Amino acid sequence: MNEKYAREIDLIDLLIDWCSHWSSSLAFLLVGVIAAGAYMYTGNKAVVDPEAIMASEKLSEMTAEQLSQLTEVEIAEKLTEEEINAVNELVKLNDEYQENLKLYDAQKDSLELKDRAEAFSYIASQKNIIESRKGVLTADQQAYYYYNYIEKNQVEKNQTEKAEVAESTTTSTGASKTKALLIVIIAIILHFMIFACRYIFSSKIKRTDALSAMVNVPEYTRMIEWSKVDSSKGLDSLVNKMRYANVRKTGMDEAVEINSSATIEKLKNKNYNSVAVIGTGIIDERNMLVNQLIKDKPDATVKSIDSITHSVNGADDIAGVQSAILAVKVGTTRYNDFFEELQSLKDREVDILGIAVFE
Repeated sequence: MNEKYAREIDLIDLLIDWCSHWSSSLAFLLVGVIAAGAYMYTGNKAVVDPEAIMASEKLSEMTAEQLSQLTEVEIAEKLTEEEINAVNELVKLNDEYQENLKLYDAQKDSLELKDRAEAFSYIASQKNIIESRKGVLTADQQAYYYYNYIEKNQVEKNQTEKAEVAESTTTSTGASKTKALLIVIIAIILHFMIFACRYIFSSKIKRTDALSAMVNVPEYTRMIEWSKVDSSKGLDSLVNKMRYANVRKTGMDEAVEINSSATIEKLKNKNYNSVAVIGTGIIDERNMLVNQLIKDKPDATVKSIDSITHSVNGADDIAGVQSAILAVKVGTTRYNDFFEELQSLKDREVDILGIAVFE
């Protein structure tokens, strides 16, 4: 072929086409739900192993809850007496600091400026001593230090430390509902991508294709088999309502008569007495239009040809024919066949009256 033809993708029609495959979409959804369920089941089976944790030699690998379950004897087995005493002294210092801080907050408004400054300086000094001593504690001593606070309900361990300890003592974080939902969504997206690619790269003519704009040949009135459209039920009926929402409902027989009359009018205007209806693989649709033409204009030569380029008799059948109608069927006729027949007619200088589109 010597010419290039541009095709446009209608996104709305793409979505409608995807919806028309609702049965396979449900199958993908079911697979996604099963996969998500399997993920939730296996994920929730992974839990904390208390025995493995309690057997650990390091207090720093235990959670606050596990630390609180240890006895003084079990703690002493994991720390030396010197390490325990250092932590206890730090706890005592912190208790004194908290008491002094509360006392200062209660009395600061009644203190003289000089006394207030001295009290604040003393409290700040206590805090610095506590922080410096905490800094030299080992990881196990720090775990024991926080254990003392949990037991005495003096302070709460901050959420970050809890999360870090829990992560180090858990074999799995467990299943996430968000991830399970994501698995289902991915299944639907995958289904859409498969059918989007199938739609975009399809070799067959789509109902939204503007063939007249592609090849600069006028289209006849669309001939839609409404009996099949109306007979659909359930979700198929809903899809068809979306697909044909803005289409004027002209019956197939009436549309064929309209197109036959238009063809005869063109033949009269151009003084032609012969016309061929050409369409690959759609013999029934071609013959509908051919029979109507013969009925409306018995004196004209009307032929029904399957193909010029891929038929042994095609070239002979078109010989001597002055004009032609290219017949196509949505979802059946391939673009290549349509363009090949079009180019072959142009090469033979056959006047193309129009394109008859069947659905």
